[in-house]
Amino acid sequence: MMDFLPIARHALSMALFWGIPIVAAVGLIAYFGFARLIASKLLGRRVLRCTEEERPADRGFEQTAFEIQVPPFDAADGDTETPKCRLDGWLIRPPDAGPDDRPPCVLMVHGFSSHKNCLWTFPDDPDYRASLLHQGADSLCRAGFAVAAIDLRNHGQSDENGPVTLGIRESYDVLATLRYLKANADRFGIDGSHLGLRGESMGGVTSLIAASRDDSGLIAAVWCDSTFADGHRVVGDFLNYANVWRGFAPATRLWLKTLTGLDVNDASPVRYVEKIRCPVMLVHSTGDTMVPIEHFDQLASAAWVNPPESWRLAGHRHNRLWKEPDYHQRQIEFFRQHLGA
Repeated sequence: MMDFLPIARHALSMALFWGIPIVAAVGLIAYFGFARLIASKLLGRRVLRCTEEERPADRGFEQTAFEIQVPPFDAADGDTETPKCRLDGWLIRPPDAGPDDRPPCVLMVHGFSSHKNCLWTFPDDPDYRASLLHQGADSLCRAGFAVAAIDLRNHGQSDENGPVTLGIRESYDVLATLRYLKANADRFGIDGSHLGLRGESMGGVTSLIAASRDDSGLIAAVWCDSTFADGHRVVGDFLNYANVWRGFAPATRLWLKTLTGLDVNDASPVRYVEKIRCPVMLVHSTGDTMVPIEHFDQLASAAWVNPPESWRLAGHRHNRLWKEPDYHQRQIEFFRQHLGA
């Protein structure tokens, strides 16, 4: 028995010596591997989560389809050889607009994992169904505005091109669309000098970043619904909403940067507010569990050169603020004030 004890002690010490590092290594591999899976989900090259759709024509609107050819993200300046990236869109005019009328136009910018015709639902609200028409495309059009919508690249019917970047690169799709609408205003029967943006969630981020990059005064006003303020912070909020341990956030951010070459902090509208000149309306709800109300507070109190209007609601979950009784009327009045109608 006495001879066995030294052997047992030696075996135990060797197990601890090698076992702890092995367990730690396996744990780190699992941690970073799962974080990479999360990042890949966020950056999915083809986002077509919606299985149900609603088009303007389904509600009786006369719908005009259009396509835009834009440079791919990885094209060098002056590159004419790389195939262009196609963006798919539609435009509707007010039902009572005559052929000579030129109404102002609002471009609807969808959020992550959505598209222009998506009839959206949420895991925490499986009976909910809503499209951009519910969010305001219908009410704005009937109030005298032309309304356009596109699929951002990697969404809907638009081409795949690199990863989703949470609004950073997608902002160039928005600017390209506005330039296209202005250049083809007579064809569409719109006033190309009065263009506004209406974005929800990531679409709001995309719209604000686009407004900060608008050097030619294309954008007359921006309405932002349920928009996050801080790209770094929202990664943890997304995990929390999905019931995933928030501790995966640091590794997820690292993978996001590795896979895109971009810093997730650059998907933070608070970094761009000093360059935004046009009027902005921020709308958010205390009931939002995906993008908590703290994002609204941070964005509303940022160092804007032109302070935004803000509307803080209660009880509505993410992207469901349009259910507020006077939501549509206030949205219409905001765009009437800054675009006319």
